[in-house]
Amino acid sequence: MSVKRTPERKKKKRRRYRLVIPGQNSTPARKNSAVRKAPARKKKRVHRHLRKEIWFVLAGIAAVLLLIYVPRIRQSNALKKLGYSKEAIAEIRKDKLADTLLENHYYSDYLQSSILDGTLNTDYLDLYTAVSSDRGLDARDFLIAGRLKDKGYEADQIQNLFKNLEWWEITPLLVFDYQPIETNYIDDVISHRDSSSRTNFVLSGTYYTPYGNTKAADSSSITMLVNKTYYLDQSYSPAGLTELSSYYAASGQQLGAEAAAAMQAWGDAGRGVNVYFYASSAYRSYESQETVYNNYVLAYGQDGADARSARPGFSEHQTGLTVDLAATGDDEGLEFKDTAAYQWTSTNSQDYGWILRYPEGKESITGYEFESWHYRYVGVEIAQAVYNSQLTYDEFWMLYLAPWESEDSKPSDAVLNAASYKVYYLGQSAEPEASASPEPSASPAAG
Repeated sequence: MSVKRTPERKKKKRRRYRLVIPGQNSTPARKNSAVRKAPARKKKRVHRHLRKEIWFVLAGIAAVLLLIYVPRIRQSNALKKLGYSKEAIAEIRKDKLADTLLENHYYSDYLQSSILDGTLNTDYLDLYTAVSSDRGLDARDFLIAGRLKDKGYEADQIQNLFKNLEWWEITPLLVFDYQPIETNYIDDVISHRDSSSRTNFVLSGTYYTPYGNTKAADSSSITMLVNKTYYLDQSYSPAGLTELSSYYAASGQQLGAEAAAAMQAWGDAGRGVNVYFYASSAYRSYESQETVYNNYVLAYGQDGADARSARPGFSEHQTGLTVDLAATGDDEGLEFKDTAAYQWTSTNSQDYGWILRYPEGKESITGYEFESWHYRYVGVEIAQAVYNSQLTYDEFWMLYLAPWESEDSKPSDAVLNAASYKVYYLGQSAEPEASASPEPSASPAAG
């Protein structure tokens, strides 16, 4: 028996009505759940790729920065290790000195202070490491260094000389022979410091070979140097020889015209203060000097003659610019060094263009014994500079007036101007030129 199914009754959808109160959300509330939002559509991300060329540029810039700053940092650290301060390193970079200082291990307190105060002369860095702040350096030292180089001294020798000696202890080397072992000279100078001074220079050794490496003197100038190195030809005779009045000289004495006028002015000035002197000997020809020298050889032997008189051709008397003085009046008959005339002439000669040529205490430099009577005319300006410098004329001439053997040794014009004898010894403004000072030897017929 089959069961007949009654068709299901369709369920009627009940419509539910919701009371809406004004001001409230009209969205039907859902049980136990927040309102679901439709998921946002994801935007497609755009991937930007840098071109290879840009990567290469950036890598290059980074490499350059590394090349610049890494060595710079290393360089700064190396300079610090040498002793330089941060401020000094900044100045060193400005002057582009870092490589030179590091390569040569140049450092000293004086070098650093000169870098900081802006007084450094970069051409002489090695000398700044050789001296203390108390010793210091100036343009005159740079001139002396140039002259030493011109004479054949190596940089390390010059540095050693400056490390151990004062400038006036170095200048005699310009007159002496080249010293291949400069330490011998340094030790000699230091060993006599108790008795040496700028006016009394004592040495035990001999550093000069008289009449060894001879050269012709420049006879065209009244400042010519004539000594045991520089000579005048046998035929040389000064132009304008003038016979001196018997009021100022012994009978028959002659000088060049300019020197003759200066002798007269000098003699008149002495008489104005009751000092009386005259030229007992003036110009001598080559032949006359030969006779004088040979007489000394007979009396004292070769070495004794060379200490007291010049060989023919090497005598200043042949220049027509030199006199041997004698006193008159109350001092007549006394050795000239003991007279009032000597006291006055030795301190006033420079104002009339004359210098005491072979000073006492400088025999080791001039090669002559003290000659209180022997004066040389060089002109007022040079004479005053020589007197003020306290150098012998040999040193002065070699330092300021000698021609340069090599242009490579010659300092810059700025140094030459600043080192000029006019600046140091005459108190004038910086210009190029130079001069020095002397004193005497023994027996009126000598040099």
